[in-house]
Amino acid sequence: MFKSMIASIVAKNMKKKLDNSTIKEEDIVEVLKQIRISLLDADVNLGVTKTLIKNIRESAVGTVVDPGRKPDEVLLLIIKEELVKVLGSETKTIDFKKKDLKIMMVGLQGSGKTTSVAKIANFAKNKFDKKPMVVACDIYRPAAIDQLVTLAKEINVDYYEKQTQDPVITSKEAMALARNNENDLVIVDTAGRLHTNTELMEELVKIKKAINPDEILLVVDAMAGQDIVNVAQEFNNALSLTGIVITKLDSDARAGAALSLRSILDVPIKLTGIGEKIGSLDVFHPDRIADKILGFGDILTLAEQAADTLDEKVVKKSFQRMLSGKMDLEDLLSQMEQISKMGSLGSIMNMLPNAPKITDDKINDVEQKMKTWKVLLSSMTLKERRNPSLLKKNPTRRIRIIKGSGRKADELNKMLSEWEKAKQRMDDVGKQLKKGQNPFSSWIK
Repeated sequence: MFKSMIASIVAKNMKKKLDNSTIKEEDIVEVLKQIRISLLDADVNLGVTKTLIKNIRESAVGTVVDPGRKPDEVLLLIIKEELVKVLGSETKTIDFKKKDLKIMMVGLQGSGKTTSVAKIANFAKNKFDKKPMVVACDIYRPAAIDQLVTLAKEINVDYYEKQTQDPVITSKEAMALARNNENDLVIVDTAGRLHTNTELMEELVKIKKAINPDEILLVVDAMAGQDIVNVAQEFNNALSLTGIVITKLDSDARAGAALSLRSILDVPIKLTGIGEKIGSLDVFHPDRIADKILGFGDILTLAEQAADTLDEKVVKKSFQRMLSGKMDLEDLLSQMEQISKMGSLGSIMNMLPNAPKITDDKINDVEQKMKTWKVLLSSMTLKERRNPSLLKKNPTRRIRIIKGSGRKADELNKMLSEWEKAKQRMDDVGKQLKKGQNPFSSWIK
């Protein structure tokens, strides 16, 4: 998310011990300079950056470092507290328990607004047992209505569209239909343009008056640059936004401009999109995002995603088989399917604390390899996956798998070789655990 994780900046520039137990300004001059550069590189608004650096300096200078604590740890805690203030001191999200909830979605074209409509509907349906209706009022973007209808059918929620009819009339009709249909959540997808203009704002104001929404959410692409600040201010001035949804926050986007909006507009960030899949939507937790900016990962969100998406019985059974040396190719296929449910590998890596920086190309290579492996495994019979030794005994089986999958012989060979090595490693781990030994001690240097 940020070019240089703040934690590494602090660790690198505060290695030396303090002359005394109190942090002085000269101790943090270089640290604050590097943090400022990192924030600006990440597109954080200049005014927000200046305020943040000023607050960190004021909080840090004069702080007493207790014996046994490291100065960098103390400074990181101060930085986190100031970051959380910028991002919002507490978690504020949509009150999905409210009866007859109405949400109006606004934003520029390409921000991920229509997809976010479906994500929120799916989120509310699955987590709060709501009966959503999505309403297509973006009549200007080609295929916008078709996209929303397709997504609504995919997640099995009600939808309303009237093609190129006046969006104000369509929104009114949808509200009446929702009451009759007992839809307790209505989400209106409004028009998105390449830039704001008077015509767009007038239409949005009319829709607001027509439906009186409980929430007016601005959808912002995390990759948006500094211009998004001015755009967001226009939307807020015209509509009085109640919240912000940031999409693509799992990418390597610098995201600073989007995160600056909370401080500049004094409007809370309520939700984040963390992937392309419909289920990849999260409540925005300021403290967790602060941890990610600092380079600490976001293990809590990762754990919540795992609890929501993974089949506990399948994972537990597979893990037990791995540690007992019984992992077969069916287990391998199951594990990859479970990982896919969690979202992209990039988003998972970003949530792991102290995870090594992996380039997009490397992540793409791994994801492509997983796709190849799935194709190869799907071309095998269940008997072959459960008893891989059959592939060694009978070469014709391997030939059939290669032809059936459309893949190459060396790809199959590499997959089987890597599986064998992984199986052996996990078997060794299991044996050491049974002996009460730490199997990872040799990994720590």
